[in-house]
Amino acid sequence: MSNSVAPAVAAPNQEARRAALTRAQICLYVGIAAVVALALITLFVPTSTDDASFHHVGDYFLTADGIPFVLVPAFLLPALRTLQGGRDGRLGLAGIVAMGIGAVVLCGMFVYGLIAATGSSLGPTYVLASAVTIIGVILFAAGSWRVRLLPGWLLAAWPVAWIVGGLLPILSGGQLMLAAVYVVMAVLLPRRLIRRQG
Repeated sequence: MSNSVAPAVAAPNQEARRAALTRAQICLYVGIAAVVALALITLFVPTSTDDASFHHVGDYFLTADGIPFVLVPAFLLPALRTLQGGRDGRLGLAGIVAMGIGAVVLCGMFVYGLIAATGSSLGPTYVLASAVTIIGVILFAAGSWRVRLLPGWLLAAWPVAWIVGGLLPILSGGQLMLAAVYVVMAVLLPRRLIRRQG
């Protein structure tokens, strides 16, 4: 009797992890595309340097690319939390909440920017929302450290890559560092899950 009940209980958990892995992989592939697009736009497409009306077609591309750019981690973190069985604890949950708040504010700004054809950051709103996403990634990576689903060096590199290649352009071409982190995650995540299950 217990043998027939155990697989029935384990199956939904396995199914939830499989769905979470699929969501995580989709997020990572979309993230790679969005980050590479951002790098190409900032390096090769003329955009306005002021915080006012759009003057170039590149302004629209840059603003539109910001939407998937911030939505990727907002969906990636909950998928990773499921894969980690929630063992990232309160830090992981706080990271998800912070990332979600920052992503919602930034997406709203990007949609408004596309409609109004403006790069206005609404005062300090853009910088503050970007900082909240950075805090979200740092908290989630810290919570994930003890779980070790992803290697420690990757969890240390992720916040650095998000800061350098994210929404506050600190380093020209720094987006490629973030793209590299996403590529490594996409490669390692299924392998490490298989190793843990095996």
